[in-house]
Amino acid sequence: MNVELQRARSRQMFIFLLVLTAMVILMGRLYYWQVVRSPQLTKLADQEHIQNSIVPAPRGLIYDSQGRLLATNIVRDDVYIEPIPLANDYADLDTLATEKATLIKSIRQVLPNLSVADLNKDFARNLYTVRIATAIDPAQSQQLRNLALPYTFLEPRSIRVYPGGDLAAQVLGYVQENALPDGGAIGRYGIEGALNSQLSGKPGSFTAERDLNGNPLTVGASTSQQVVNGANVTLTIDSTVQYMVQTELANYVKSAQAQSGTAIVLDVRSGAVVAMAGYPSFDPNHYSNYANKLGCNGTEDVFFNPALYCAYEPGSTMKAVTMAAGLDQGLITPETAIDDKGVLTFKDHTPPVTNWANIPYGRETMTQVLEHSANVGAAWVAHNVLGPSRFYPYLSRFGFGQVTGIGGPEQSGFYRTTSDKNWSPSDLARQSFGQTILATPIQMVMAYEAIANGGVMMKPYLVSSISQNNQVKQMQPQVKQRVMSTQAAHQLTQMLIAAANYNQQATFPGYSVAVKTGTSTTQGLSDEKTEASMVGFVPASQPRFVILVKLDQPQSTTYSIFGGTAAGPLWRTLAQQLMWHFAVTPDQA
Repeated sequence: MNVELQRARSRQMFIFLLVLTAMVILMGRLYYWQVVRSPQLTKLADQEHIQNSIVPAPRGLIYDSQGRLLATNIVRDDVYIEPIPLANDYADLDTLATEKATLIKSIRQVLPNLSVADLNKDFARNLYTVRIATAIDPAQSQQLRNLALPYTFLEPRSIRVYPGGDLAAQVLGYVQENALPDGGAIGRYGIEGALNSQLSGKPGSFTAERDLNGNPLTVGASTSQQVVNGANVTLTIDSTVQYMVQTELANYVKSAQAQSGTAIVLDVRSGAVVAMAGYPSFDPNHYSNYANKLGCNGTEDVFFNPALYCAYEPGSTMKAVTMAAGLDQGLITPETAIDDKGVLTFKDHTPPVTNWANIPYGRETMTQVLEHSANVGAAWVAHNVLGPSRFYPYLSRFGFGQVTGIGGPEQSGFYRTTSDKNWSPSDLARQSFGQTILATPIQMVMAYEAIANGGVMMKPYLVSSISQNNQVKQMQPQVKQRVMSTQAAHQLTQMLIAAANYNQQATFPGYSVAVKTGTSTTQGLSDEKTEASMVGFVPASQPRFVILVKLDQPQSTTYSIFGGTAAGPLWRTLAQQLMWHFAVTPDQA
């Protein structure tokens, strides 16, 4: 073989190997792109052409018992700017600065609260979109639409609104916008928090192929998940009564120069809450303005409902529960008498119990013990007659130390029993008249509801119905349990009527009332800083409503610091207005 032929074959082999190598490299790259990188490239392609949009669910509405709106939704616009598109369109820095200054000036014509410095910072951010204002007024939205500013757009969103302002605020709670990672809202406190999952509903989604402008392709594939609207909730609250109760409460707290206050109106027959108010309160439309404000005698955030969350020593209002335990077990009668020397000593070295100012009442019946609000008589019943085994089961029956589950954050209260290593007979003696025991206002009002209802305690409730997708769940009154016999409840009612007539701090013409006052001191504070309360029901002969009012640390010399003089006038005012509002037939001439 000559040299030329060998060279030709060598060149052919080189070319062949070169082509073969190129083909191997090409096939390797094809394998890399089509097999190795295929999932990632497919995902990127989908992101370019397929978009998944979240469709928010409208939050459910909240109504009062008469169908009046307590919480609803409105649509307002958020304002966004586009820093990166603006910078990309103007490479020349001087031109960019001029365009930016012109745009900022136009924006501030509509939104003057936005500062030039803040807007410059927002435009300097390396982001495609930046929100510069939230929930602007409809008039401002229209102005921005008319201006048609470049690199600026509006995005509508639903926000929670409370038409009544602070009406029943602590019952309702509030909705915190943009609280979730996806920008969603969440209910806080009250009914908004307790029923957040039902009120929120379930957001839907829409996934579709889109063109370069982001518009869905009519011929492209698409899938959707339907929105589940939030449930509408109807409360037992009557907003007219609620307004009256919280207005009167606020007035009396101010007049009595008290730290705070609580009022509850409950339907005796059903256990439904007609009104529930605390002062101070807040406006859920502007909840952030109240972040540092305290209620509950200056101990808790104002967002907590004091009727459910603020446990206190109930004082002499507890004497009715002590009498209930004795009457129900047949160990005392309304006529059972003791010799009240103003102080009661015990053989087991329990510290002595005294009446207020050590006043001796001499021979007095159990009815007179309530009339005089005598600590000695109540302690005698609990310590000398009942004992722990017959007293503590009744505290449990009446619901003390237990949450009601009515809706919203709630404290359980506390009392020591013989199972507690720190218990002593002194606890037993003092718990009989509302010391060394913590109860919430809702627990106290429910105890009197059971007395008024012939010994049967109803389950308290705030929600009367929940409606979703044309299905309505109606809440019916529920019996919780019988806590005492009908006869004992009737006897105790007559004793409470006698106490009301004796003191005349809550009575008013035309109606019989059954009430008990309470004055307790707050632990760690001086004796002049009291919890003044009154709880009872009206009309006493055919009870319709049980009412509790409590003033924390009243200081006014006009009302003094005691339960009857400080809380009595407010209780009487609420009772009278309830009788007039509901046109309750008088039971006395």
